[in-house]
Amino acid sequence: MTIWKYEEKAATHTLVKFYREDHGEGTFLGDLSEEEVKALIAELNPKMGVEQAFSQLMYFGFVPLLDIQKNVK
Repeated sequence: MTIWKYEEKAATHTLVKFYREDHGEGTFLGDLSEEEVKALIAELNPKMGVEQAFSQLMYFGFVPLLDIQKNVK
């Protein structure tokens, strides 16, 4: 499946969005297999519900993933 990735970094968090269609933002990652997409999701946060996030991507065509930065003062 074709996947685009948009990333927005802030001091306290990183927001990553994966899209199945071009929404005019982000970088085209290529035509990826299901396993490759799940690996991208797991790479952001190994404790994240990879299956649930992947299902959302398949159903809605996009999934936002928020990674809270540790050690923020």
